[in-house]
Amino acid sequence: MRFILAALATFLSTHAAAVEAGMPAPALSLAALEDGGKAVTLAGLKGSVVYVDFWASWCVPCRLSMPALDELYRRNKSRGFAVVGVNKDASAADARRFATRVPVTFPLVADAADAAARGFDVKAMPSGYLLDRKGVVRHVHRGFTHETGAALEREIDSLLKEPS
Repeated sequence: MRFILAALATFLSTHAAAVEAGMPAPALSLAALEDGGKAVTLAGLKGSVVYVDFWASWCVPCRLSMPALDELYRRNKSRGFAVVGVNKDASAADARRFATRVPVTFPLVADAADAAARGFDVKAMPSGYLLDRKGVVRHVHRGFTHETGAALEREIDSLLKEPS
């Protein structure tokens, strides 16, 4: 009986439901790629509208999404908007090399062990989760196109207009 319960627990833990709109965002605390590895947490961003973006150096659409996200961040950070770029590369050197070619001004963190990606149950690259000021996922984006960027801009503007 213990074997069956253990097998069931293992199965359920590896088949978590994907984080979708309306769900609270999982906790996130990851070391920054720069700044001496200082931790970036979602709890520390509570009260801001936050876009959590999962990216990797080998992700072709990330070459389009990263500059678009940086533009949205620079335009809206004074209004309470934040972006956290969660890198899924196994090598921090690969992530830093990509960041040198495609520089951004928002914080980039390392998720080499995939803990955050598992917590959000990331299904595609890039994947982004737009959180309201209370930490609730309001929109999920899988992949990135120019149309995604336009929709994201409207969603951010709408959430920034909501009361805290």
